[in-house]
Amino acid sequence: MRWSRYSRLFLSKRNGWLLYNSAAHSFLKPENGQEEVIRRIMENPDGYDFSKDPQLYVLLRSAGHLVEDGQDEDLYNILKMQRLSVQYGNSFLSLTVAITRACNFGCSYCYENNRTGSPMSEEVADKLVEFIQRHRKLKPFINWYGGEPLLAFPRIRYIHRKLAEEGISEVAHMITNGYLLQESVIGELNDLNIQLIQITLDGKRETHDARRCLVGGGKTFDVILHNIDALMASDYKGTVNVRVNVDGRNADEYVAVHELLRERYPKDFPRRIHAYPGFVHGDSHPDASCFFDSNEKGRFVADVYEKYGIEALSLFPPAPRVGCTLTNRNAFVVGPDGEVYKCWDDVGVREAVVGHIDSRTDWNMARIAKGMVAPSYLDSAECHDCFYFPICDGGCHLMRMKNIQDGNQRDVCSYFKHHLDEILELHYERKTSPAAPGI
Repeated sequence: MRWSRYSRLFLSKRNGWLLYNSAAHSFLKPENGQEEVIRRIMENPDGYDFSKDPQLYVLLRSAGHLVEDGQDEDLYNILKMQRLSVQYGNSFLSLTVAITRACNFGCSYCYENNRTGSPMSEEVADKLVEFIQRHRKLKPFINWYGGEPLLAFPRIRYIHRKLAEEGISEVAHMITNGYLLQESVIGELNDLNIQLIQITLDGKRETHDARRCLVGGGKTFDVILHNIDALMASDYKGTVNVRVNVDGRNADEYVAVHELLRERYPKDFPRRIHAYPGFVHGDSHPDASCFFDSNEKGRFVADVYEKYGIEALSLFPPAPRVGCTLTNRNAFVVGPDGEVYKCWDDVGVREAVVGHIDSRTDWNMARIAKGMVAPSYLDSAECHDCFYFPICDGGCHLMRMKNIQDGNQRDVCSYFKHHLDEILELHYERKTSPAAPGI
């Protein structure tokens, strides 16, 4: 019998000893004085006489802290198998469709290299429908993207209609800056099966307008907020995610956006509309020195909860999201000319094109394979031995691939890694608060 490598006994500053297992997602507070017994068990599980306390044995076994020899390795392999099964699954066709590369915004931190060109033509749209038809055994999920997708809204409407004529019902999301989200557009969202809309507000009015202005200048905050008002007052059935792109210059203003939405839409917050922090990254960007690493992300999450009682991101490690477009078998990014990529960051980069929607051959399988296999954290010796493996999805796989290419060590770790004890302590306090539901 062994003490699991995924178990952690730690002393919180305000609540005493806490015991957490990242594989079993178990979390408990030992009874007073029990931590010394647990320490002895950790050091020599086989040497402890559990006949004196069989309930403790059952507790530690059921919570994943005590394991048989080799059981941790078995669990690692099971988790790896489950994640590979999802990545190579054959149930969904996930398409991020950059319906146009054009954008009416000139955001300072935008990573897209080519924001020019025409929207997707009707001819290319027809080929996209044919591409989806060829995969009709897979349930289609479409994320309307750009540039700014509402600059090509008629083409989105056209593609939806053509799919409906073929008996194909897609699930759709949309990522928009919100500036063109007018009432005429809002009225069609339900019919277009757009179940989620992401809109960005980067802080208070002055901060947002400085970071997310129109091309050539021009303020956008008030127009976007007016459009969100119209959206929330409509019969739209979906949800709205308001993203705040957080970095070292505007971190304090995430709370301002959160409170703005809470006060403005009290009946719908946070069920139908909520704010979440999006951490910008990019090592070649002129603003890169302001971007957060995993340590700073964890510090941000802890501070926002401790100071304001806002759970910006989960305080308890969730089951990880498995893979991304780069690593999942049936996930692609389609550009406005029908070109296909395997990562959102690649849109407009000619060298990153892996194929075309109207071709069954001539795809760059070597590049696809490199993205799916080469940077995998599932084959990393460091990740294999890491306490955080069960709660981590490996971080950005494009950054992993770049690390392999140039030998750099870009940070891809979970925000829990540097502040786990502190964040779990906050989770414990939240759950044990008299006002906490179900406690």
